[in-house]
Order: sequence, then C-alpha cells, then structure tokens
Amino acid sequence: MAACGAWLAFKPPLGLWPAVDELTADVRSGTGEQRRVALAGDASVQLNTQTRINLSRSGSAQQIDLLAGEVELLTSGQPVSLTAGAGRVSTASGCVNVRYTDGQVRVTCLEGSARVSLRQDAMELTAAQQVVLGAGGASGPRRVDPEQVTAWRRGVLQFNNVPLAQVVDEINRYRPGRIVLVSDRLAGSLVQARFSLDQLADAALLIRDAYGAQVTSLPGGIVLLS
Repeated sequence: MAACGAWLAFKPPLGLWPAVDELTADVRSGTGEQRRVALAGDASVQLNTQTRINLSRSGSAQQIDLLAGEVELLTSGQPVSLTAGAGRVSTASGCVNVRYTDGQVRVTCLEGSARVSLRQDAMELTAAQQVVLGAGGASGPRRVDPEQVTAWRRGVLQFNNVPLAQVVDEINRYRPGRIVLVSDRLAGSLVQARFSLDQLADAALLIRDAYGAQVTSLPGGIVLLS
C-alpha cells in the first residue's frame, strides 16, 4: 500500500494533481494560472499554465531553467539566458516565447532578437521567427504569426485547422480535470476555433455541439468524448 501511495505521488493518474517533484521548482503556476515574475534589472518572465522554472545568476546574466510549460521573457538591457531540455536561449534586448512540452522546445522571437543553441548548432532569431528543438535536432527558423503564439496572454486559445486530439491536449493544460477522446474518428477532425480561457469549463459541450460527440461526465472533472 505504501509503495502504491508513493507511485501515485510521483505519477498522478491523468495528471489530476501535481507530482511531488513538480512542487520543488523555485516558481510554478497551477492549471489555468498565469503569473509574472520580476527579474534583475528590467527583465521579467510571464509563466503560462502548468509551468515550472528555477532561477539563478551567472555574473550579470539572469539564468532561467524552464523545467516544463511555457514562458514569455521580456528584457531591454538585462542579459537573460534560459535552458529548456538540451536547448539554450539568450537575449539582452527582446521579447521571446519559449514552450517546453512533450520533450519538444519551441522558441519564438516576438520582438528584438534572440540566440538559440542546441548542442553544437546555434542560430539568431529576429521578430516573428520560430525554431523547434527536438530529439532530431533543430527545425527552422520559419516565419510565424506572433499574435497566435501569444494568444494565451490575451486570454484565448486559437486553432487553425488543427486535429481535435491536439486541441483537446491543449485545453487540458488549462482546465482542471481532463477531457479524454475515446473516438479515433473525432480525434482526426480538423478544428478552426477560438476558445476563451474563462469558458473552458464548457469546452466539452462546445465540441459535442460542433462534432456530434457523446459526452460522459465522471467524478474529478473527467469528461469522455465518444
């Protein structure tokens, strides 16, 4: 019984509560929470939902270790260096969005410039450029729409022809409990939609109405879509 309890503490089923190791980060945000942290000088970091970071200093540079989640860095003179997985992002004047989920790091330069490195490779990003870092190396840079990348800062989620399975995964980052797709037919449906973050409690019903899904509500905020 004790072993089972320890396993649940480190591996919560369906991610319904924070694992013990998630509570040890210097700064963390809960499900659906966003928070801003002032750093040295004029720099700041905005945490999106389910994000964990550690903070340190190296000389004059602010160091951030992004353990999981998504952040937006802003600085106009204070050097900031961020690590996420095997990648490193550095900027002294700019605004950068960094997302680290499912073992993949996505770096988007929103303003100014940023240097991104992965092992022996390095590249410079300017505004509206994005690079993705994964096990196979770096992909990009490519041009993106900064408004879509930063939609969460305005309290919305935007999806343009995205499979419903991916939409549900994203909604689950912001919503207590969990929506579970149990239909392969539904999972591949392409979605063009905009959700307000303060209305995600009704997301399953919106999906039901749009795609004819059957909704089964279970305790703990778990919803099955079939």
